[in-house]
Amino acid sequence: MVTEDSDTENKYKRPDAAETSSERRAPVGRRRFLQAAGAGTAVALAGCSGGGGGDGGPVTLGAAYILSGFASLYGEEAERGIEFAVSEINDNGGIDGRDVEVLVRDTEASGDTAIQQIRSLVQEDNVDGLFGLDSSGVAQAVAPQISQLQMPFMITHAATPFVTSPQGEHEDSVGNEYVFRDSNSLAQDVYGAARTAQELDATEWATIGPDYAFGYETWDYFQAYCDGLGVEAEFTAEQFPALATSDYTPFISSILDADPDAVLTPLWGADLTTFIGQAESAGWFDQIDHTLFSVGMGTDLPSDGSPLPEGEYASTRYDPFVPDTEANNSFREAYYEEYGSLPTYNAEGAYRALHLYKEAIESAGSTEPDALVDEFTGMEHSGPVGEYQFTETNQATVSSIWGTVTYDEEWESNVLDPVNRYEAGPDVLSDALGDSDLPTGI
Repeated sequence: MVTEDSDTENKYKRPDAAETSSERRAPVGRRRFLQAAGAGTAVALAGCSGGGGGDGGPVTLGAAYILSGFASLYGEEAERGIEFAVSEINDNGGIDGRDVEVLVRDTEASGDTAIQQIRSLVQEDNVDGLFGLDSSGVAQAVAPQISQLQMPFMITHAATPFVTSPQGEHEDSVGNEYVFRDSNSLAQDVYGAARTAQELDATEWATIGPDYAFGYETWDYFQAYCDGLGVEAEFTAEQFPALATSDYTPFISSILDADPDAVLTPLWGADLTTFIGQAESAGWFDQIDHTLFSVGMGTDLPSDGSPLPEGEYASTRYDPFVPDTEANNSFREAYYEEYGSLPTYNAEGAYRALHLYKEAIESAGSTEPDALVDEFTGMEHSGPVGEYQFTETNQATVSSIWGTVTYDEEWESNVLDPVNRYEAGPDVLSDALGDSDLPTGI
């Protein structure tokens, strides 16, 4: 069941092949995929070789994701989405008749490394546009550099509201005309967490989150939304372990000692799967009534560690079953046929970034950066995630998606069922933040 101010059935059953063959896109085929390991190297996904920017040559885009370390799962999923989109676009005439190629660089979850890689993509590889980023801290470091480079950058994952909050709105705001985001932000996602909290029999709340911007901002926004929405809540404990922590025992013990009714956690990557395994061993899910995993459905199929427990609450930036549209259903089916797994939000966000560039370049008739910025500004777009528009701060007006974690035998995957989609536009978020000085970023 999916709820979005009204109830609509959410069907997870896989259609028979005979039912889907006429509805799917043309077969994608096996993709050419070249990868070089290590920092500063590129992953090239292309229909042909050659540099970017020249008339008649390929359109060349640069992408920056975490390809190594604790959160490499996200980079791997983004690569799948890129590979899928490149093949799909090139098999159907390219962009204005030109093939598209993507050079993917490893940020190593480091702001300094990300800046180096992005400058190299622009100044040495002469890319026509940029997209990616997995970390809020990295995004906040990169955004001012994008303004200096004057090159459009479509963020597909990193969630901090401050990269789409215009400079001067808040002391941490770094938004500018060249930075866009096609996925939902932390402000949109955490609004859904507070809406979920409204429905729970829980008054004492705690958090355990990563020791950087994403962890602290999640907790700040959750408290502000609970206050603005009138949620009866007391905030009793908080723990912020460092990224790539291997032993969560003392942090888990501290939360359990506080004995809250519910916990909101934005842990992610290998940190999330490590935490879940150790929390289960400590009896966490027996003692804590409700655990809310903010964007937890990005790691519903971990390469190692423990999956999200059934019956708990999680959010995602993209649901492969919602909305129930031809665009989403055909994308899900073709992706599953190619990779044997459901598309995650990082795969879909990267996939959609390429289609956004295709639309902008074809509409502008140019790959000039300022022409693309003009096209992205206020653009309306429709993709697997649904229909949306970029606001005046360059943030997509996509929904906040929260639901109950359920394992689906047919898809052999965690899914959200029931699932709620909360509209999270500028007025909704502004009203819900009440007297808080936190920016909506939208």
